[in-house]
Amino acid sequence: MDQMYYRSDVGKIRAHNEDAAEIFRNEFATVLTVADGMGGHAYGDIASQLVIEKVRTRFEALTQFEDQEAARIWLKSILQEANDEIIAYIEKNNVEKGMGTTVIIAVLTRHFIALAHVGDSRAYLLANGKLRQVTKDHTFVRKLIEEGKLTEKKAKSHPHRNIIMNALGVGLDLKFDYLVVENYDLDAVLLCTDGLTSMAEDKDIQSVLEEPQSTVEKVEKLIKLANEMGGRDNVTAALYEFGEGRAQL
Repeated sequence: MDQMYYRSDVGKIRAHNEDAAEIFRNEFATVLTVADGMGGHAYGDIASQLVIEKVRTRFEALTQFEDQEAARIWLKSILQEANDEIIAYIEKNNVEKGMGTTVIIAVLTRHFIALAHVGDSRAYLLANGKLRQVTKDHTFVRKLIEEGKLTEKKAKSHPHRNIIMNALGVGLDLKFDYLVVENYDLDAVLLCTDGLTSMAEDKDIQSVLEEPQSTVEKVEKLIKLANEMGGRDNVTAALYEFGEGRAQL
């Protein structure tokens, strides 16, 4: 039987948790959502929670996705509405400090997995003994890496590694990445904020996911790992593990 679990933790340094997450499920689909708010106390958490509530409202009215395009349109409309509402909140409340949020949403159906994301929260797939990051961080250092101006190794310690190039709430023009996984044979799908990935190496995350423990125990261990490595940020993880035989079409 498939198992799923999520948790968000404030970490060891910050006094307030601006991350948010939720898992929604019905007979047609499972939707995992993780968001990392920005803007400080009273603003970042509002932005991230707004995304969660937007997904909740839209999911409650969901029957099924006819195809991948229907999933893309559904995800785009959620992101667009959330983006517009955050911007409206900023204008109404005269928010001066940059309010916004990253978001990664995974839609799991019997026939495909659809992913939409904005910012640097990530999606990983575990299959055949390999953990693979399938989203690209919308960050300054990722841009430098793709331009050949920076190596992956140096990016981890770059002074501007935390600069995000894209997030909900930064502008009216919505930009997001969308990708689909089909004909999949997976062990797990992991969504997480950079509070985990900035603290732990991918190989360490994979080691936790491959341990013979429950899904709950694995998520708790990922949170613990990030905190043991410094816990400099809020940390959130949502994990979906496929049952025996794995997901296969």
